[in-house]
Amino acid sequence: MRFIPFLLIALLTASSADSAEQGEAKSALEAIESNRGGRHWVEQETAPPKSPTESLETIEIEPGYEIALFAAEPLIHDPVAICFDRHGDMYVVEYSDYPIGPEEGGDPLSKIVMLEDSDGDGVADRRHVFADKLDFAHSMMAYRGGLLVGAKTKVLFLEDTDGDHVADVNETVFDGFTPAHPQMQIGNPRWGIDNWVYLNYGPGEVASKRDPDSTVTLPRKDFRFNPQTLEFESDSGMGQFGNTVDRWGHRFYCTNRNPIITTFLPPNVLARNPFHIVSAPYYDVAPSGGQSEVFPLVEMKSNYLSHAGTHTSACGTTAYTGDLGDESFRNSVFVCEPIGHLVTRSIVDSAPLKFIAKRAQEKRDFIASTDTWFRPSSLATGPDGALYLADMYRLWVEHPKFLPPEIAAKLDWRAGDDRGRIYRIVPTGSVTRTFTPPESESESVDLLKDDNGWRQFLGQRLLVEQQATGQVAELRKLLASPSSTTRLHALWTLHGLSALKPADVRQMCGDANLHCRVAAAKLAGSMSEDDAAENALIALADDSNIQVRFQVALSLSANDSQRATATLIQLARRDGHDSAFADGLLTSTKQRSGAVLTGLIDDDAFRDSGTDGKMDLVRRLAAVVGARGDLDELESVFQLIGRDGDQNWWRAAAIAGIGDGLPRYRGERGRMSLAGLIAKPPAQLVDSMDGLKAVFDQSGVIATDTERSVADRVAGIELMAYQPFDAAVDTFHALLSSDQAVQIQSACIEALQRNGSPAAAEIILDRWSQLGPSVRGTAIALLLRRTESTRLTLAAMSQGKMNPSALSIDQRVRLLKHADEALREEATKLFGGVVSPNRQKVAKDYEGALAMKPDAAHGQEVFKRVCASCHRISGEGHETGPDLTDVRNRSKPALLYDILDPNSKVEPRFTAYSILTVDGSVLTGLIESETSEAVILKMAEGKTKAIGRAEIEQMKASDVSLMPEGIEKDITLQQMADLLAYLKDR
Repeated sequence: MRFIPFLLIALLTASSADSAEQGEAKSALEAIESNRGGRHWVEQETAPPKSPTESLETIEIEPGYEIALFAAEPLIHDPVAICFDRHGDMYVVEYSDYPIGPEEGGDPLSKIVMLEDSDGDGVADRRHVFADKLDFAHSMMAYRGGLLVGAKTKVLFLEDTDGDHVADVNETVFDGFTPAHPQMQIGNPRWGIDNWVYLNYGPGEVASKRDPDSTVTLPRKDFRFNPQTLEFESDSGMGQFGNTVDRWGHRFYCTNRNPIITTFLPPNVLARNPFHIVSAPYYDVAPSGGQSEVFPLVEMKSNYLSHAGTHTSACGTTAYTGDLGDESFRNSVFVCEPIGHLVTRSIVDSAPLKFIAKRAQEKRDFIASTDTWFRPSSLATGPDGALYLADMYRLWVEHPKFLPPEIAAKLDWRAGDDRGRIYRIVPTGSVTRTFTPPESESESVDLLKDDNGWRQFLGQRLLVEQQATGQVAELRKLLASPSSTTRLHALWTLHGLSALKPADVRQMCGDANLHCRVAAAKLAGSMSEDDAAENALIALADDSNIQVRFQVALSLSANDSQRATATLIQLARRDGHDSAFADGLLTSTKQRSGAVLTGLIDDDAFRDSGTDGKMDLVRRLAAVVGARGDLDELESVFQLIGRDGDQNWWRAAAIAGIGDGLPRYRGERGRMSLAGLIAKPPAQLVDSMDGLKAVFDQSGVIATDTERSVADRVAGIELMAYQPFDAAVDTFHALLSSDQAVQIQSACIEALQRNGSPAAAEIILDRWSQLGPSVRGTAIALLLRRTESTRLTLAAMSQGKMNPSALSIDQRVRLLKHADEALREEATKLFGGVVSPNRQKVAKDYEGALAMKPDAAHGQEVFKRVCASCHRISGEGHETGPDLTDVRNRSKPALLYDILDPNSKVEPRFTAYSILTVDGSVLTGLIESETSEAVILKMAEGKTKAIGRAEIEQMKASDVSLMPEGIEKDITLQQMADLLAYLKDR
């Protein structure tokens, strides 16, 4: 059957109608650069600012919620951060230094103001300047009766001691931070449930007020400190402008392209096992980069045209902690996107080991505005349970350093600095409660009983700040509260008062709420001297929730008893196949990885069936053994490998792991490698290495034996990475054929990478058309690692063996700017101009559609006729290809070139494959997924078909889009104008 045109959203496109009308051929680099750094929008006319009332009318909010104006100019301007103190008073940062600071010699421009609603009508009517002349101060939190403020290179403490709403105390708590730019500097302090204060971005030579003459060098990571001792250190991850703690104590943060991130393993945990490498101790909870869809109501003027429709300025990440709305709202995390003039809402599922954020609305955002001055920056939960939103209300919020100088010079960076708005948001029909500030320690305890998380955190903070040990008995009673958040806060408050007893932890280990059990397991790790606490902790190894079991694995780090090791083996057997779980478990196996590995292999059920997860676990345990380099432990593992038995998957995985770990050994025997160890083993290891050599000798046979399990074969392939390339070249070549499972192809490419032979590129290029989409990205990375393999790749493209569209925009740019002149010239020839040579005339002929008067209603009919079988837009059509709901963020010239030249950029996941079956049938579509047994093909109208591996005679990538060139035969100029109007302006 013939596929209806398949509209791919290409990244390499023209920037404006002007460039199309000029008819001049652009180089690929010029075309790409014309869509970066603001060049594609700097000359566009900008709308004038709107009044607060007019701007409010442009805002669309998710059904079921209400938004109202709380404050506006002249009462407030440039608001970027909001917090509430112990009295419930609102403080706002006015970030007037942003982005270029004061005129030379002028005072800093940032301020903190206090806003009051003196008549209780829900609108602020009084302003107090709490502190001014603050140097690039952009964030704060209430702290010890005042405010803790992030200000460029310092963390300040400001306090009003005489009640006039003006700070008369201004002291530096920490100093020496190195800012990257005004969006990335120390700030966004938040009180963690563990009674540490967490801030974004803390590199520098840092000193505290407690010891100002002693500095500590901190890396480019987040920062935390203990408010009781001022002890400080780095935290995993590196947030930008956005930091929040949810009602359960989970911390989330963001960067421009990563809207919700969380720390998985903090540095103090990672340090427990220096022989174990964790590549990502933090992770994205929500989709990031090009997958972080947003749905603005107007065209996004981002630095990169390719970022349109995705997060490009994510900031102000905020977990709602109030008591309003339904359960989904109470588990929501909000993210501002000022370039898109919107705010997203995601519902976070914190039950899995790695949290998952799901959009509240699939194709709409929580808040979006058509006012291009609307610049949401951050949010805050108020004492009343409402959500408050800071709108900086600026014409431009990009920083000049991210724009070319000639573009930055054209922008009025101060436009709007006399304006600003704060909005109040509640679920429709909600009834808020007036907040009564606590006047005593007992009233602070009462705050822990409140359903409002803001109040609970306030109560905990006040009790810990005041070290209210007289309230310990009342706090202990709250461990039996019917409210799980009350129990959680009571537990951590007792810990913050140094009053936690083993009995408290034992009680909470049996709690019905998983977050309470996780907290108890964490705290039990420091109580291993108490037998009952240890028993309670080890009992949680059988918990039904993986988060609890994971924390048990972490908490057993300091317990070196045989019982603790047996529990780690139990946990590894049950959950170690999960890579993230293994990351944590291995932090507790510094000196017992060999023992845990032996315990696993002693288990018949574990040993008898290999999976990817099991192989990875065995390899990583063995890698720790190799990196540690202890001869006794190495001997025990080599003896284990030499045992009798038919299972080979785990033997090969263990050898490969030792091979990975040995080069990291830094002990008294100097540098080590597996090859060197085999060639010249220490006397203690000579007798134990026979089994290792036997497995090595069989690895090539095992790798190609299709009768063996995939696990055995993958393990055999891994060992080939450590063999001479000439001896393995034929095997590598055979393993990259289309009849091999994706796991086999993937393992082969990884082995080629580890082997390091320059000839690996020749094998990959020869087999390119037979590689599945899930392995092509890894293959391309290998091809572009070396100059010579890059040269071979470009030659293959010029010979038609590989489509240049396989490379991403960033990969193309690197080649177009390559230091090697010959490579640069070849890349320029290959990537051509905006439109591929064979489509240039067609594109030129259809540029007239851009100037025609369109009819979007007729365009919808064109969409139904020629596009809907493969594309969906606002729920209409089929989703074989990309959903086109958000293409209104792209310019019409860009869309025109996408349609007319669909093969200028083919994303790997949208590459068409043709499959010839053994009965002679030919099927064409996208590979939706692959397993060792079957390929799932997705075809037009959303139809899917599972094809067993045994049914496949040949599978080959076409390297072109399913959307064929030639749509102009089905669409007239007027119909193209109408279609563009429907896609863009509906």
